[in-house]
Amino acid sequence: MLNKIGIYKTLYFLIIFNVFFLSSRSQKFSFLEFESLSNLNSSSYFKPQMNFYSNSFKNGSNIGFYYFTLLNENWAQAYAGLIFKPSEWLSLSVGAGMEVNKNPYRFNVSMQIIKNKINFLQIYEYGGSGFWYNLIFNYKVHEQNSIGLILKRYYGLGLNYEHEFKNFPISFIISPLYDLEDESYKLLMMIRYYL
Repeated sequence: MLNKIGIYKTLYFLIIFNVFFLSSRSQKFSFLEFESLSNLNSSSYFKPQMNFYSNSFKNGSNIGFYYFTLLNENWAQAYAGLIFKPSEWLSLSVGAGMEVNKNPYRFNVSMQIIKNKINFLQIYEYGGSGFWYNLIFNYKVHEQNSIGLILKRYYGLGLNYEHEFKNFPISFIISPLYDLEDESYKLLMMIRYYL
């Protein structure tokens, strides 16, 4: 269970960066995700987690700010930083923040390519709890459907399917996974709401 100091640090970080970086008039992209990672080899079938992401660019600028936080029963983290878009299809980011750990500092870099029907995202993080990564490669096979591969530390390697609902700002994502580290089968399900 999260300790009170960790929760307060996360909330404090969320408020500061959200107000300071994302409250001005600008182009924004934000979503809220609800996810569950189920370990199919154990009785822990439902592990809910909430993720929030937002970025903001001043009109006409290719440099902006982003913010990310997640919270579940045992973990919380939040970080923010700069995002650079050298082209319409490429974005690069670097950031820092805090996590629930004796050494609370966390750093990240990421790259995303969205071109034609391809969406390729790489996120790398390092902090007191160690190294973490998330790589997702999706190909849009239909206006509302994408399929691809995902490799995510502590989750696993597997297929990734995303369905975007036509008349609602919602996506449903499902990924059957095999975790190479703990040698278990897992199932990731997410609902993403675009704000």
